[in-house]
Amino acid sequence: MKYRQLDKIIAIEPGKRITAERTLRAEEECLLDHFPRFPVMPGVMMLEALYQAAIWMIRTGDDFQYPLVLLREARSVKFGDFLAPGETLQIRAESIKTDGLLTTVKASATKQGRTTVSARLLLERCSCNDPERLQTDQDVRQRAKKQFQELFGPLLST
Repeated sequence: MKYRQLDKIIAIEPGKRITAERTLRAEEECLLDHFPRFPVMPGVMMLEALYQAAIWMIRTGDDFQYPLVLLREARSVKFGDFLAPGETLQIRAESIKTDGLLTTVKASATKQGRTTVSARLLLERCSCNDPERLQTDQDVRQRAKKQFQELFGPLLST
């Protein structure tokens, strides 16, 4: 992920719920244009933080079986507050329904007890659909596990 929106994972119950953090830094590129005199995290990046947390929750729930977790829908998205440089988002996501490869997630982010963004996300687990000889699925799985370990540490066997 070029724009990693999570700094660390605080707690995780694989496939069920996750809590993560994201601190906005003053030197981030997006703040140059958003906005020069009132720098705040773009709302779409706050929504992306919810999505990225949900991805890790889902991937760890099936031991990274599916290399991709795609966002199919973002429902009931509500923005409640700005996030300025130096402030930290507390991100929470919880699986509320699974139907085959589709998972519905209730997610929100807060700062100092105030909601900055909330949404219901519909996510789909899938493969890359490349020919097996290219081993794209295997490569993506390995990269995802490495990224997870950077955020949270080694995976624990269950």
